Amino acid sequence: MEHSYPDQERRKFRRVKQGYVLMYKMASGVKTRALPVEAAYNGMMLDLSEGGMAFLTHQKIPLSTCITNKFILVNELMTQQDNRFRPIEAEGKVCYHLCGQRGMYRVGLQFTRLSDDDRGFIKNMRSCGERKTEA
Repeated sequence: MEHSYPDQERRKFRRVKQGYVLMYKMASGVKTRALPVEAAYNGMMLDLSEGGMAFLTHQKIPLSTCITNKFILVNELMTQQDNRFRPIEAEGKVCYHLCGQRGMYRVGLQFTRLSDDDRGFIKNMRSCGERKTEA
């Protein structure tokens, strides 16, 4: 059964489009077909907020799977060079997976562990991006 919520944002945090490469690992004990759990996989981030993210991957990841992911964010609007780059490691739970084109899956992830500093960086990056589009 599919629910439709036109023109209604259901997330606590608004997501913004992003295009970063990420690396992720699934928690041990996950039952997947022909995928070694201990392996690291790559994905392409589609959007990001303080509460979660969506990314593309070749793997169909079961719902409720716990994932650890790593990525580096770049806030191009920061004036100080040292503060522009931020490596982030977060854990999350798969909320949905949708089969797309060319065998790719769109995976929705809700963060279950993200440091306050990383959450603040994401929030600031999102806010800067919103101000840039309004100008």
